[in-house]
Amino acid sequence: MANSETGLQSDLFQVLSISGGKDQTLALLKSGEVLGWGGAGSGRITPPFVDICSSFKVADAKPAFVGKLSRCSDISAGFGVSLGVSDQQQTLIWGFCQVAIGGQIIFSEEPTLINAITNATQVVAGQFLYAALDQSGKVHTWGFNTDGALGRSSTQTNALPEVITSLPEIQDIAIGDNFMIALSKDQRVYGWGSNSAGQLGLGHLYNVHSPEPLSISAPIKRIAIGSTHVLALSNEGKVFGWGSNHFGQLGSSRQAHLNRPTPIAFPEKITALAAGMHYSLALSASGRVYAWGWNGFGQLGLGDLQSRRLPTVIPNLLGVRAIAAGEMHSLAIGKNHLLGWGNNESGQLGKAAIRQTTPNPFLAIA
Repeated sequence: MANSETGLQSDLFQVLSISGGKDQTLALLKSGEVLGWGGAGSGRITPPFVDICSSFKVADAKPAFVGKLSRCSDISAGFGVSLGVSDQQQTLIWGFCQVAIGGQIIFSEEPTLINAITNATQVVAGQFLYAALDQSGKVHTWGFNTDGALGRSSTQTNALPEVITSLPEIQDIAIGDNFMIALSKDQRVYGWGSNSAGQLGLGHLYNVHSPEPLSISAPIKRIAIGSTHVLALSNEGKVFGWGSNHFGQLGSSRQAHLNRPTPIAFPEKITALAAGMHYSLALSASGRVYAWGWNGFGQLGLGDLQSRRLPTVIPNLLGVRAIAAGEMHSLAIGKNHLLGWGNNESGQLGKAAIRQTTPNPFLAIA
């Protein structure tokens, strides 16, 4: 059947996961194919040497299939560059890598292999900073080593992929602005890199060049990172936050930053978290989405551009299965659609307003 919202001839898409970057959106399908919307790193046809520091205007809002011959098991949208894990556990990169980050000179929306990383299970794309997790739980990092963000000894400003040898087996990793947070298989949290807002959660504001464990009062099963703030989800569905709080992205506290994990109150159990530039999202067990923090592009989905310091339920958004956050746009997998809200200057939300202040369906799904 024809999908009227994309113009693509297809059955209804079965979406496994979603990822938001600076101004691109990726959706991983059950088939292993990847759909992309928006600017650089989306798989769309874009001019060479696109300026990823400014939004790229697109003529239409239809998605592209990323790499027609590629099948992925994981995806991550970053700052004009995206990463994927192929069905052969190889690491893929595409987009516009103008400074040859980690030795990758990429000016193509066609996925290219990173030969140094094999047996990959997860990839994370940041801004000039990347990571991959392999099958044995080892973390590979590459890119700019600003403030010790690579978590390993390196005299290079722009380093090739290497393993962080000081970490235990890791199950999840996330990247912020020049820092990383990793979750071990025994549910402990480690942080390293920039710490100017306390985003490492170590009780101080000094940068850290190798992984250090955080002290949290509960085992953690999920982590999410914004630019300079971190969210963590416990086994019991409780949420902790730390780092920058200038826009209220850590909940009710009025402090400018929190340098230790601090509980964020919710009236119900939380099952998933997402964090954008200076804002936060939480998905509840009932399928409702809470939003709080900065709201300059309507990325909180509350119908206005006013920031919030308290987690606030997004009205009329029910039955959500998964959430994701880009720099300034938000995404959700609903019952029958992919939905998006916030910044849409590059068409990363399909056919929607430039500042979409409420959730808008842009792809019909099974």
